[in-house]
Amino acid sequence: MTRLRFDQAIPIVHALLEKHFVGGTFETTIVRDSFGTLSVILPDGALNDVSAWNKLAQQLHEGLGAYSPGEDQILLRKSDLIDPSDVLESADRIRLPDAQNTWLVDRLLTNQDWLREPLVACPPIPTAVAFSIKGGVGRTTAFALWAWSLARRGKNIVLVDLDLEAPGISGLLLNESRLPDYGLVDWLVEALVGQADDALLRECLVDCELASNEPGRIQVLPAFGKKTSEYINKLGRIYMPTFASETGKFIGLAERLLMLQEELAGLPDRPDLVMMDSRAGLHDIGSAAVTRLGAEVFMFARDDYQSWQAYRQLFKHLSKSRNVAIGMNDSDLRWRLKMVGAQLDTTESAKLRFTDASYGVWIDELYDDEEAENTKNATEPIPQVFERKEDNAPHMPLFIQFDQRIKGFDLINPENRPDWKIIETAFDEFFSGAFARLFPNDQVEGDS
Repeated sequence: MTRLRFDQAIPIVHALLEKHFVGGTFETTIVRDSFGTLSVILPDGALNDVSAWNKLAQQLHEGLGAYSPGEDQILLRKSDLIDPSDVLESADRIRLPDAQNTWLVDRLLTNQDWLREPLVACPPIPTAVAFSIKGGVGRTTAFALWAWSLARRGKNIVLVDLDLEAPGISGLLLNESRLPDYGLVDWLVEALVGQADDALLRECLVDCELASNEPGRIQVLPAFGKKTSEYINKLGRIYMPTFASETGKFIGLAERLLMLQEELAGLPDRPDLVMMDSRAGLHDIGSAAVTRLGAEVFMFARDDYQSWQAYRQLFKHLSKSRNVAIGMNDSDLRWRLKMVGAQLDTTESAKLRFTDASYGVWIDELYDDEEAENTKNATEPIPQVFERKEDNAPHMPLFIQFDQRIKGFDLINPENRPDWKIIETAFDEFFSGAFARLFPNDQVEGDS
């Protein structure tokens, strides 16, 4: 007996609906639960003939096999829903790309945020996120050094360790004795019960000695502090959604991170920039930081097959986002993404290879379809088309050169810090490009 697989379920539904409703113009919504089983929601009046209704329900049930919730639940009318708005107005309702009038609501246990709209059009405080699909690409190091570079330019920075399941910022920048009393995991847990406030935030922040002799300032918000206990137990709770009775909405990790941005924006010594070092991989932390906070996102990658293969999967998923649309208007998610070529050889050929690989992944999975420009209607948006070497394009990388002298360096002890000229040689292109994106109105000057 041939078994239907997960990937085949929605095409089966689509084919059966097209067969029954040739030329139908009404909207259909498919709800896929956490097990992958599907229910089809039709508008009231779409199919009034009882025998035709029962026949379609039976065909859907038999066609879907293990992915049917049962013949009595596979086909529903809008009026059958307890709360129609929970489905038809869901933040997770996306149009299926190959079906003009068919929508999907995917009930995921994790990674729900990738396709959701940003919580704010503009963040309450300028925010930069470091993201990588894989670990070990130098993401944390690059952000720590960029924070130092910005402090040398007189900027006041808060560096947040969002890599909560593999904390790294504090070990890179703080001695054990320099840790604050608490950390981000404590702040997020207290936010679950409404106790994350300015007072707690100040117990989670500490000045970094790396900037002690600079005109600017670096404060670190580490994953945990000296008084943090039960870290693993707290970590298991920070993703938990809570219900806010005053708004009637659920509050998840993304909403609590927005609250953190607002608290930081409200500090009397307001920072110029919040820098968040996100966790690597396709994870809830990454989905919240990359898509929901209105941040500028730097997507780190090495030029290897595994990295590009994984980015293809992410970009293919992001292409379904409500915040990704033909024409790339000013609020389109893609304008806030920028590739970073990490640990790259110093040759121009290495840069060219990385650029070509990046362009290939973007144009295949996330950029507007170039062919659509010739087939579009006059009323439709004009596709945004980028050339391979277009500096403002998301795929066009900021480069970080590999330098053996930086490997294993020590930023905590002043006597062991690398010479700034060595850092500048490897990171200057990234520093300059990142600075221009976050401080477009500032005159970019060399570090003193």
